Amino acid sequence: MIKLCILEAGFINPALKNQYPSYSKLFKEFLSVEKRNWDVSYYEIYNDKFPKHIKNFDAFLITGSSFGVYENHNWIIKTIKLIDKVIKYKKQIVGICFGHQIIVQSMNGLVEKYSKGWATGISEVKFNIEKSWLPTFDRNLKLISFHQDQVVKIPDYFDHLAETNFCKYYALSMDNNVFTIQGHPEFSNQYTLDLLEIKKENIGKKLYLESKRGLEKQTNDGYIFQNCIANFLEKNFDF
Repeated sequence: MIKLCILEAGFINPALKNQYPSYSKLFKEFLSVEKRNWDVSYYEIYNDKFPKHIKNFDAFLITGSSFGVYENHNWIIKTIKLIDKVIKYKKQIVGICFGHQIIVQSMNGLVEKYSKGWATGISEVKFNIEKSWLPTFDRNLKLISFHQDQVVKIPDYFDHLAETNFCKYYALSMDNNVFTIQGHPEFSNQYTLDLLEIKKENIGKKLYLESKRGLEKQTNDGYIFQNCIANFLEKNFDF
């Protein structure tokens, strides 16, 4: 049994909170943790709630968030310090969207509000590197994206795993202990459609309509990442 710590970096949009679970519960369902018999704890780090002892856990996962990693919040500074400790102790860590960005930021990479705007809906993702937990796919995967910030510079010792036409540094890894993804394999098409409706004024009519059509007509391959992420989190654990 692995002990997984989910670091909840954000919250479900208030307009949707009665329809959908929290990010932590969403990931527990997505990763089928009960079937895997994992011991899962979660902390609302955006509410300044952090685990006291890093060594009590085998693996960590940082969720998405509406916050920017460059914002001057005390909890973001504390999260960067926590990531440093997790990597120092060679624990497994996965970052999703905001999690992807803050891990890169903590390792002296660079994240910015992207000058070309938003990425929303289903994106075609090209994977370039084979890893033991991330096999070579026989086609480009279709994954859900929902972000305006993105990584624009990565540390030299990170592996560049995947990219899209809009986002170069879509997936990264380091030393078989760090695995990060800009997209949202845990999102359903319906949740993304509902979020898109709320954000359509910020996103703009053209992108809103394009993203909506794609989500209504295409399926996404996020389910493939259930086992990829689980295999990675279990990678260095001695059963």
